[in-house]
Amino acid sequence: MRVINDPEQIQKWVEASNVQDYFDTQDLAFRAYIYETGEWIVSPFTAMKELLLVVEGKAQIYGIRGNGNKTPVNMTGKTAILGDMEFCRKSEPTFFVEAKNTVVCLALPLDAYREKLDRDIRFLHVLLESIAQKLELFSTLEATAEGVEERVLLYMRSMCPDGVLKGTEDTALRLRCSRRQLQRVLKKLCEEGQIEKTGKGCYQLKREGNSGGK
Repeated sequence: MRVINDPEQIQKWVEASNVQDYFDTQDLAFRAYIYETGEWIVSPFTAMKELLLVVEGKAQIYGIRGNGNKTPVNMTGKTAILGDMEFCRKSEPTFFVEAKNTVVCLALPLDAYREKLDRDIRFLHVLLESIAQKLELFSTLEATAEGVEERVLLYMRSMCPDGVLKGTEDTALRLRCSRRQLQRVLKKLCEEGQIEKTGKGCYQLKREGNSGGK
């Protein structure tokens, strides 16, 4: 991890990400960190003293079982908030967050800003949206979809804008299956005419009444 102390560079990230729109509170003094591929951004049972906002790069969230195997949870990208659950529960993290490429995070120290953030209506709404998205992914898929094929179709119908799935690696992590399993299911669904491939790693859900060819 590298700490960035250049105020001009930090301000560029703040402006480029529009992160100030997340807050009613003005004149926030953001810090900035850069994490390289493979570095942990968050680790379990280590107190989070800052709220982290991803403004560049991707990070994988996962747990580790007793046998040492990873359990994928999600993939985060630009504008993701790390520490939302911990902020609400005032608890330590239970998952690892690992940089999948170069990740830039803006940070707000909680010791300085918690009291203001607790009264910041816009920020609290952003926090609710962040947590709701995470809960929706788990609850919807776990409650109504059994196999990978059902998960893929439900994910495309309910959680992909315009029914477009983009990025098989990220999707496999979200659906908690292997990339090979996902590609096999996507191929089958294409052959059945339920979806169509529109580009590399990009698939479009076909609408009802529009799956029998042109």
